[in-house]
Amino acid sequence: MATVILKATEKCNSNCYYCDVVRKQETGTSMPLDILELAFIRFDSYLKSYPEERIDILWHGGEPLLLGAEYYRSAIELQEQHCPETKSRIKHSVQTNLTCFTEDFVDIFRKLGITAVGTSFDPEPNMRGPGRKIDSQKYNKRFINALSILEGHGFGWGMIYVVTKKSLLRPLDVFFFLTNLKLTGGVNFNPVLIYDEERKDVAITPAEYVEFLGAIFPYWWKNRHRYPDIEPFKSLVKNIIDGHRSLGCVDSGSCTYHHINLAPDGETSQCGRSADWGLLPYGNIKDRSIEEILGDGQRRQLADRVEYLRDNDCDGCRFWDLCHGGCPLDAYSKHSDFMYKSEWCGAKKGFIEKYFEPITGAKFKPREKS
Repeated sequence: MATVILKATEKCNSNCYYCDVVRKQETGTSMPLDILELAFIRFDSYLKSYPEERIDILWHGGEPLLLGAEYYRSAIELQEQHCPETKSRIKHSVQTNLTCFTEDFVDIFRKLGITAVGTSFDPEPNMRGPGRKIDSQKYNKRFINALSILEGHGFGWGMIYVVTKKSLLRPLDVFFFLTNLKLTGGVNFNPVLIYDEERKDVAITPAEYVEFLGAIFPYWWKNRHRYPDIEPFKSLVKNIIDGHRSLGCVDSGSCTYHHINLAPDGETSQCGRSADWGLLPYGNIKDRSIEEILGDGQRRQLADRVEYLRDNDCDGCRFWDLCHGGCPLDAYSKHSDFMYKSEWCGAKKGFIEKYFEPITGAKFKPREKS
């Protein structure tokens, strides 16, 4: 399976305090239809060559819905035109702030096979919103209005919540506020990632992230059947208690040959952050096929990292199967080198040992090292 992060536009209508994309808005570009058409031609060719494979397309940005309904109607036409035999193996999803979602997108999402939407939200004032003053009231009004349309037409939705310094003051209040929005999906509590000194006032440490999760987890554990889709709790239960291995890209250690970030100009790289930092460029789809992009030799260094960490920095860590050294881009942001484990590995280890295992009574047992 190939996951294509389709960065259809770098433009955004919100000025979220902790987001790096907002710094691109002045020069941000959107994907012209000829590049989008070429993308579908490349997808079709790849899927015909590999009949057991599929492609998962994540519409991303910026704010992808800023492109407007007509753009997505064109996308549907291009898929129908160029992927008539392979479209059943192309899955679409979207990550949107929802403030541009209108009735016009309802039929479009259904034709793309999108039944649930990924979004993000922050109840703290002036953290998410348009303008220099980050008008959260305007943002929230549009967000709630979009939710009513979304839910009225039977779409599911879940959200990412970014844990910042402000979140640490009242973790359970944040949890109750978000879950009372009556999500049909869940909440994913992600730590804020800050790469500059300008916004250090909202940055948190791995230890602070542990305490944020730890303040919520006892209540969640007692009421987990009422709130089944809260991450990272749900995945830890699945992996530690149920014995299934189901890890996101930052923990799996297997994103090496599966992920593609597709920028508006057709340039490709490993992911959104690698593109932002000019790392792991895999060439332009004008010049390279999906097979060539997925097989680019630069990807080997990510596979080498997993092998190196397993036998060195992470050797003997009983949580290796749950972490694999964490995201290589996290490591690069701190060390300017991929060959380190992420500092957020300590957060996972700390939370499991201090809260998850004592409260659940379950103890993670690593697999035998091969």
